[in-house]
Amino acid sequence: MNKLKILYIDGFSTGCNYYKDIIYVLSKYSILRHISKNIIHNIENFFPNVIIFGFSFCNLLCNNLDVNFYINLKKYNIPIYLILNKEYTGLDNKLNWIKKVKPRKVFTVHHDFKKYSRICNVPFYRIMWSANHKIFKKYNDIYKYDLYFSGVIREEQTGNLRHRIYNRIVNLNELDKYKLLLKVGIYKNGIMDGKNNPFNLEEYAININNSKIVLTTTGPTDIVGTRYFEIMASNKALILCNRMDKLIYEDIVIDKFNCIMFQDEFDFIEKCKYYLENENERIKIVNQAYKFFIEKHTWENKVKDLLNNL
Repeated sequence: MNKLKILYIDGFSTGCNYYKDIIYVLSKYSILRHISKNIIHNIENFFPNVIIFGFSFCNLLCNNLDVNFYINLKKYNIPIYLILNKEYTGLDNKLNWIKKVKPRKVFTVHHDFKKYSRICNVPFYRIMWSANHKIFKKYNDIYKYDLYFSGVIREEQTGNLRHRIYNRIVNLNELDKYKLLLKVGIYKNGIMDGKNNPFNLEEYAININNSKIVLTTTGPTDIVGTRYFEIMASNKALILCNRMDKLIYEDIVIDKFNCIMFQDEFDFIEKCKYYLENENERIKIVNQAYKFFIEKHTWENKVKDLLNNL
């Protein structure tokens, strides 16, 4: 079977590693040309079968660039696809842009993909991200920490749940008998206060590897972030995450199978203590999560799913 020739339009300077991961894997299954400008020149010289506007370019398209240029791309009779990104900011602008341009299909990680499809009268398809399992992996059998809690704390994240958990750990010392790695930044009134996550990607992956439990929660607008997949890929750390409706999690995480879900900050403390004191139960779920990740959630799985939906 001949490989598709894909013109993938995206930025080159990106802050999130998954931008690079999807490009790398796409290049294994297609003839890929990755560009950020000179679109017409590349169309007329590369002769792609498909045009995909990627993660980082989405924000430029919908906020800064002339919509008529993209409508006029249809004269080349090449199917155009879009990967929607950052659904928690400027969503109305992005959906209005999609309404006007009418790409063949839009991919999104958000669970509201059917709603977006109705609004835009354009097919949307949910396709989740993954983790680079050459970086997020089992490095050794040593544990240095019982709990790893990192990232940004924002009020809009699930009723300020992360801050409520942070308060019980730091101010009330409810896990003081355990070894904790806490690197968080508290975002309030437009200002970041705290240490957030000063690690590079490899250091971050090793911190997951060194931890028995890693806290992860859904982000703004209940997005299921990359950390869920990064923890599964470690084959060492247990996912402890907030309980959400099946609409949001689908089969990404399943309580007591590849993660442990908690209801609130009080339940978090109890679940954390329980699985730190019951190692056999913890490691059973860790192993199931890793097997599930390899079978369903690698970048190869996600890219093949995307290609099958072009």
